[in-house]
Amino acid sequence: MEKIRPVLGYIMAVFSCLISAAILPAIAMLSEPFITATGLTISPNYSGGEVVQTIDHGAYETHVHRMVFDDVLIGERKEGFIQVDWTPLDALPARIDEEIDADGDGQADFRIEVDTTTKEAMLTPYASWVLELEGAYRPKDFFLVRVHLKNPAR
Repeated sequence: MEKIRPVLGYIMAVFSCLISAAILPAIAMLSEPFITATGLTISPNYSGGEVVQTIDHGAYETHVHRMVFDDVLIGERKEGFIQVDWTPLDALPARIDEEIDADGDGQADFRIEVDTTTKEAMLTPYASWVLELEGAYRPKDFFLVRVHLKNPAR
């Protein structure tokens, strides 16, 4: 009896490891539908927010995201940002010069000039609540800029 207990313990440990190894891929496959069903989303502070306007330039597109002033808990911050990105990366011209209507009132709020080869960008604000360029980034398959804004509603 004393020898059977350790042997059963080792057998149980081996089976537990095998079952865990078999379940892990299934958990990864089931997590995406679960997250979709619960309505969880990536924070706009990381994703840039929802796209509110798409401008088609033929070979490439400009995506203007919503202005993000989301607070961590409740309400809005006094300052935030707007993200503008261009895709696909391989179809972008060497220089982009575009006026952006951030608040959707039909008038341009700032002008962005981008050199896609050097990742240099220049911002010309037209509205008083457009503060500065936060940065220009080139992730895997698109080019984006984030513009620092003062919340016009506050």
